[in-house]
Amino acid sequence: MKRVFVILLIILLPVSFFGQKKGISLERAIELALENNQEFKAARLKLQQSKAMRPAAFNPAKTNFFLAYDSNNMADNDHPLNIIGIEQSFSFPTVYISQFKVADSEISLAEKEMEIQKQKLIRDVSMAYHEIQYHMNRLMHINHLDSIYAKFTANLQEKYNNGEIARLDLINSKAKHQHVQIEQNDITYDTRLAYKRLRLLLNTDTLIVVPLTPLAELPVTDPEIENTPGIKYMVEETQLQKNLLKTERSNLLPEISLSYQGGTNRFPNAKFYPGYEVGISLPLFFGEQKAKIKAQKIGIAVSQELQENYRNLMSLKILELYSDINKFREHLDYYYSTGKDLSREIEESAQKAYANGEIDYINFVESIENSTHIKIDYLHWLHQYNNKVLELKHLVLE
Repeated sequence: MKRVFVILLIILLPVSFFGQKKGISLERAIELALENNQEFKAARLKLQQSKAMRPAAFNPAKTNFFLAYDSNNMADNDHPLNIIGIEQSFSFPTVYISQFKVADSEISLAEKEMEIQKQKLIRDVSMAYHEIQYHMNRLMHINHLDSIYAKFTANLQEKYNNGEIARLDLINSKAKHQHVQIEQNDITYDTRLAYKRLRLLLNTDTLIVVPLTPLAELPVTDPEIENTPGIKYMVEETQLQKNLLKTERSNLLPEISLSYQGGTNRFPNAKFYPGYEVGISLPLFFGEQKAKIKAQKIGIAVSQELQENYRNLMSLKILELYSDINKFREHLDYYYSTGKDLSREIEESAQKAYANGEIDYINFVESIENSTHIKIDYLHWLHQYNNKVLELKHLVLE
């Protein structure tokens, strides 16, 4: 266990111990995630796919090439004509215009979805990064407490061997020391898990070492609901449904067909007889198209309802985040106004009283433990506070 713990401590040493090249900044971690994360890669590919499909909005029917022979179709040389021709039909131009608008909306949707994935990824990387730093800061305080308990237990062991204290006092001391060591092990496992989470997000085999730095409050950013990527996505989804409706309505317009043909034969005095044809196809039966138009109108209503519901959920999420931020803000304010000074005063008074012989070693260690746990509680509150701030900054509904 000691060997494993030493390895963890080496990993968690400040980046300056190894040299700057061994550490990774949060900004660099985010860059790596945006380059390598598979889910974000999939979002980029989906955008490329949407862009690649845009030219398909212009989709006239297949060109028809034909050969014809009719013994009743006689040329001037009294022999039948062999006809060769080409025919092409087109939808009304507004159909293609509408389809290009649909394609543009699908591209915009893919862009909005990629932005959602980007914000989610940045949030997750930031939270994993800060979690590692949180555990390392906890470990510093627990290590300090462990060293005190180690000396304390050794001191009591010596006193017990000399018959100065009862065995119960020694057992209680060892039990408290073991509890501190269990906390060390818990932090070890929590840190490993946080590192695994960060490596998964970065999708890299490169050794990732997060430098040990003191935790600091992250600034609160007030979000504008209409500028959040989720709302933009929902707005674009509604626009897509409207563009689809325009396309369905355009399909009621006539189609245009063009054909060109020419005929001749291989007999004497043969001539070439050109011809062309222009026609339109009118929809005489509207049942299917009317049903599609009606269904598409319902699709717009559905999209608008979902958009409004999303906006309401987003408003509720923001209120919940602000509520949590304010709650942890109160804990932090308590530490800044009272807890910080109280922790320092407890430790300084305990050291002074113990040095003057006013308290025994048991009271000294208990005082140091109380002082340490005030600091650890502060780290917990600060970690939770920062997590909520990150959720607010990169606001995405799961």
